Amino acid sequence: MVIDSCIALLSLLAVSEPLIPEMIEHLAPRMGQAQLLKRLAREHLLIHQRGHLQNRGLFRLDSWFDLYGLIRACLKISGLWKRAERNYLDIKVEANEVILARLPAAFDGFRILQLTDLHADLHPDFVDAVRRVIEDVECDMVVVTGDFRTCTFGDHTGATAASIESLRDLPAPCYAVLGNHDFIGKVPLLEAAGIQFLLNESITLKRGGSELHFAGIDDPNYYQTHDFERALVGIPKDGCKVLFSHAPQTYLEAAQHGFDLQLSGHTHGGQICLPGGFVLVHDGSSPRRLLSGVWREGDMQGYTSRGTGASGLPVRLNCPAEVTVHTLRCSE
Repeated sequence: MVIDSCIALLSLLAVSEPLIPEMIEHLAPRMGQAQLLKRLAREHLLIHQRGHLQNRGLFRLDSWFDLYGLIRACLKISGLWKRAERNYLDIKVEANEVILARLPAAFDGFRILQLTDLHADLHPDFVDAVRRVIEDVECDMVVVTGDFRTCTFGDHTGATAASIESLRDLPAPCYAVLGNHDFIGKVPLLEAAGIQFLLNESITLKRGGSELHFAGIDDPNYYQTHDFERALVGIPKDGCKVLFSHAPQTYLEAAQHGFDLQLSGHTHGGQICLPGGFVLVHDGSSPRRLLSGVWREGDMQGYTSRGTGASGLPVRLNCPAEVTVHTLRCSE
């Protein structure tokens, strides 16, 4: 029954018929059948509402008039447009050292390169900007914490191709989770290019007799198809574990489930901020203290990236784009 419902929804989403059985057989057991069905239903609804369902806070105004057009006009009139566009393409490499009490000694110095919110189809020069900034970065793992495309509905092939090109020739294995801008139909294409998604799933790395666990959940923001219990299957309760969650709003649940570290994006750090990085506009899904950089919830540490790309407009002010190297350290 669930499979038949999934097929019907995939047909409505204009997924080519030969891919339907393969996609369901491959994705439903990974994400969970109920979660896949929910995601497909919300994707279908998003198409018919032309993305407006995702507008929150000040972004709700975009349903009534061209909010991004107004922002563009203001930046150009003020003479800030060129500077803001240069900032967008000037991606910084940030370093974050994280001391984890339960990290096995064998993983001391383990480096995770985080990219997030690529929105890779927004600007023709973005792919080259990403490749330039990561070509000399040394790491043991790459993770992309969601939002590969700019729009929240419609054809994703251009963004998918740009994402694949941006992430070509990476220095380490690459993992990813989906964001609120992403349709699940892109997963087989990106995985064929070597980007392994964690769809309410986990992986375990081993060094000698030691283990380090990584779990990835589906988008908790718009789709709300994240499933901690499913993602934690097979992970020992006392094991050191890192969570990849597109949005930081899962911080309470993640801490309750005993994660040692959560890595997120989604907020863009505000993208256009006042001097000092003060966020002017955000969607209200997370407290301000979680919108950018290092934070803590109980025994769990967290980091919210300002994002590697940008949304809506290829601009940034007082909020540099970033890729982040997280170096894990033992407490002793």
